[in-house]
Amino acid sequence: MNIDELQAKLPEQFRPWAATYGPAFLAMTADEVKQWIEMLISGDVLPAYKAVLAKLPNGDLLIAWDKHNAQRQAANERNAQRVDLQQAAAVAALKVMLAVALAAVGL
Repeated sequence: MNIDELQAKLPEQFRPWAATYGPAFLAMTADEVKQWIEMLISGDVLPAYKAVLAKLPNGDLLIAWDKHNAQRQAANERNAQRVDLQQAAAVAALKVMLAVALAAVGL
């Protein structure tokens, strides 16, 4: 099967996706496609995505995607640190408020 035959089997709205990712699926064996579907079913989204990118003729896409993923991971870690700080500040403030509330009711 070639890319045109693959696109002909798909609804119009999926054809641009097939133009991009179809070569990867056409390069896979039936067993590789089965394994890929099983990755999706088990929730292994990142390995599934990488498996498709690895089969594409443009290997630079996988490198660019890995770089983007590393940047996103770093941003997530920075955000987690900010959230942790916010939560620690909120807990500290609530402890003070609790002390004030207890004093206000005579405890």
